[in-house]
Amino acid sequence: MDVYVARQAIFDINKEVIAYELLFRNNKNNKFVPVENSNPTLNVIRNSFSVIGFDKVTGGKRAFINFDEELIKLGLIEAFPKDCIAIEVLETVHPDNKVVECCKRLKEKGYIIALDDFQYNEEFDELMNYVDIIKVDFLLTKGKERKEIMYKIRNKNVKFLAEKVETEEDYKEAVRYGYSYFQGYFFCKPVIISGKDISGYKLTYINLINELNKSDVNIKNVENLIKNDVSLSYKLLKSVNSAYYGFKREITSIGDAIIIIGIEELKKWIFIITLQNMGEGSVDELVKLSLLRASFGELLSRRIQYRISSFDAFLAGMFSLIDALMNMPIEKILSELPVSKDVKEALLEKDNMISELLELIIKYENGDWEEVNELSHKFGLDEDFVSGCYLEAVQRLQSLESI
Repeated sequence: MDVYVARQAIFDINKEVIAYELLFRNNKNNKFVPVENSNPTLNVIRNSFSVIGFDKVTGGKRAFINFDEELIKLGLIEAFPKDCIAIEVLETVHPDNKVVECCKRLKEKGYIIALDDFQYNEEFDELMNYVDIIKVDFLLTKGKERKEIMYKIRNKNVKFLAEKVETEEDYKEAVRYGYSYFQGYFFCKPVIISGKDISGYKLTYINLINELNKSDVNIKNVENLIKNDVSLSYKLLKSVNSAYYGFKREITSIGDAIIIIGIEELKKWIFIITLQNMGEGSVDELVKLSLLRASFGELLSRRIQYRISSFDAFLAGMFSLIDALMNMPIEKILSELPVSKDVKEALLEKDNMISELLELIIKYENGDWEEVNELSHKFGLDEDFVSGCYLEAVQRLQSLESI
């Protein structure tokens, strides 16, 4: 699958390129088109750093990247080296105490902070103490306002960047007023850069699962693997802070999230994200049904008279539709999936206890109540318990859909 990112050069007073702003694109057309349920910044980060390659995108220069309020507060920015990026605080961000505190911490660690599409408002005065660059949109800000805005800023170390500079007249005016940096169609239009995404799930997930399967898990190694994938870090922090886990305090660091969620729960969570990535471009209902089966199987396994690992029951349900999701033979998929022999045999429809549990789950879905009762009796489960597990699995799915 092709992925895209656009870059637009940022120039200094000598018309030398000093950085690039990275812009979200989802096709070859040089135009921003929003994608439902997709964060543009996370797409830019993933495509630039994980797929195309940062050096190829920026040529080793600094990247200006937009960050919304949620991403700033989650603390994901610190996964990047401070010399690689400049943080563009979007104009939609409300500079409350949490945002100011996050920017203060980033500034102290040496990150460059820029305000995007800035129009003066006194509510930004406290945040201004930690800002390095203010971007002024020359299409929105006209005439003397382009100069007057500079006098309203108390932090005299702030530099100004004129963006959307469309004409030579705009450029000369910005120079005359004392702007330090320039960006816009007068210099160049954004350039599309593309690359090939890796089909299936990433090596990061496999490395994580292998690390988590060790008898003596190295938490630091796990933390570093997650932090190296900003999209994964975002999903973990968002998930741990969601109602599904119900923690009373906000979790803002990857290390804290790992310790609080626990190894077994983290391992399960990684498989959920793996499934969602495997199913990209597939029917969303298949992913939902897979997650429903996973939770249903895990809940049922906890009262089964025979020894069935609840984690294996979870994985069997989760990957029961994986061949349809990936449009690949199940044998090929299983050759690369780090799951137990019992789970693999169940998914290959070989007879074992997990395959019978999976049969019970599917029969329940289809409403084959006579066979459901027969299989439930075999496992020592009563009808009310099975129904209760299914309803709880549905509730879990509703929470997991927000990850």
